[in-house]
Amino acid sequence: MSIMIDLQPSAGPALVVGGGAVALRKVRNLAEGEFRVTVIAPDILDEAALLPFVSVVRRAFEDSDIAAAPPWSLVFACTSEREVNRRVGELARARNIPVVVTDRQAESTFFTPATIRDGDLAIAVSTGGASPGVAKLIRERIVSALGPGWGTVARLARQEREGRLAARRDRDE
Repeated sequence: MSIMIDLQPSAGPALVVGGGAVALRKVRNLAEGEFRVTVIAPDILDEAALLPFVSVVRRAFEDSDIAAAPPWSLVFACTSEREVNRRVGELARARNIPVVVTDRQAESTFFTPATIRDGDLAIAVSTGGASPGVAKLIRERIVSALGPGWGTVARLARQEREGRLAARRDRDE
């Protein structure tokens, strides 16, 4: 059993080890959430380097990368090399850093849900790592059923809530 959380960028930066298509999907998701991201791999797709909040280091992963400052809030092992992914997962788990090892579900301590964002609204579906494809399909069906405009509703609800909280604080003072 697991829980889903909505982690904020203030939790700290993320490390993505790997530079291919799988890594790029993780980097895009993190950058969309405004996380600072460092990508380490000898070969990194150019698109990753162009994303906001992303720094790239074009070299092989080194064990010391896990202990690098600032401390990582999340680590993703996304290479095509089993031994590198295994080592990244092992080092992250030893430091109690949440880690996704994309080629071995059992070595991961969390999974990233299939997410769609519209402003303040985020809809996420998870199969606990069992089938990212099924999670994506379900997410798309939910989005289709809801239709557009819910991000605006969420933004307006936030403004209304903030107004109520400010009024309550004023009354209490």
